[in-house]
Amino acid sequence: MTDTHQELFKRIKGSSILALPQSASKVLELAKNPENGPAEYAAPISVDLGLSAQILRFVNSSFFGFRYKITTIKSALSLVCVRTIKNFVLWNAVFSLLPNPKAGPFNLKRVFQDALRRGVFCKALASHIADLDSEELFIPGLFQDMSIPILAQCWPNEYAELLTRQEDEGVRLSFLENERFGWNHAMAGAYLAEEWGFGNEFAKSIENHIRPVFDHDGSKTGLSDALVALSSLLPSAADSEWKEAEEFFNAYYRVIKKAQPVAKAIPQPPQLFAEVDFQYNDLLTVTATPAPTLTLVEYQKKYTESME
Repeated sequence: MTDTHQELFKRIKGSSILALPQSASKVLELAKNPENGPAEYAAPISVDLGLSAQILRFVNSSFFGFRYKITTIKSALSLVCVRTIKNFVLWNAVFSLLPNPKAGPFNLKRVFQDALRRGVFCKALASHIADLDSEELFIPGLFQDMSIPILAQCWPNEYAELLTRQEDEGVRLSFLENERFGWNHAMAGAYLAEEWGFGNEFAKSIENHIRPVFDHDGSKTGLSDALVALSSLLPSAADSEWKEAEEFFNAYYRVIKKAQPVAKAIPQPPQLFAEVDFQYNDLLTVTATPAPTLTLVEYQKKYTESME
């Protein structure tokens, strides 16, 4: 570990961001034992009334489409995959901790919008690949940039400059971070994931999203990391044009080529984007998050028209 990395981790520890709510910590502990089921998870969640209300709103949304109203956490856990509820709890816990720093063009709302779209994209694409667990891919897709608000709070002047340069020059933030600090937000995100107890594999997926291997080895880990990295090429809610569209489509077909032997039915981008937009809109409603100006389908249409 270099001195620059030590300074990074020291600043993060000093930001008072490492303490997850008790309900989320308990859920992470329960997740270590696959034998735990709805009864075990219901106990710590039910005592958190605010969290319970959000989960019930989530499971009663059109995202699941139940014909009758679910009124108890135990019923929710029985009817919906336990991992889905676990992921919702972790997502709710982590994003409730993120600060809203004053650092130039930084916008916390955009962080939420981009994170949710990337998570839904990973989940949707993984659902078409037999060897992957779509629920497990949702979280690294969602959390890949979770460290940026924390870093912008720790280094507000520096990030005001870097984020402005990112917008003006169209350069990846990780490149500017490496140039300025010798580390980047992916390293910081991996550190946070390990500190929170998410597991080494999860942390590595976050760390690797800025240096993707789209010509992956076909393994479950390689394919999972490639999907998370692919989601990082999606447009940001702040963008009027899809800046990395060409890189995305080139990478998409490289990733899918290796996934083909274990694919259920690989969708073409327009079909996948429509699926992502539908699920994304539902979750925006549940979380009371404003919708971005453009959908993925609309971004692709604008990109296609610009190429004609």
